[in-house]
Amino acid sequence: MKLKSTKLLLDIMRRCQTGEARIKGMLPPETEVYHKTGTSGGTTNDVGFIELPGEAREVATVVFIKEAKIETEESEKIITKISRSIYDYFLFNNYY
Repeated sequence: MKLKSTKLLLDIMRRCQTGEARIKGMLPPETEVYHKTGTSGGTTNDVGFIELPGEAREVATVVFIKEAKIETEESEKIITKISRSIYDYFLFNNYY
């Protein structure tokens, strides 16, 4: 993808107004997240990049809850917890 297109896509993802209770849910408020949410049938998902602080880079994050027999809000809690675990793992283990 060309740089101009990449910048446009990331800007659109950064301004995503849905999914505050998904990838972003348990992250520090100042954390920049570029993401796109989706919900259909029993599937709830959020796909994007979490920007780590300091010299760290972004972490690609994809979480799909497929054919869930639980409410969307419960699926969102699972996405939030997984995303926070990803954030902590890469931040505290210096995998950047």
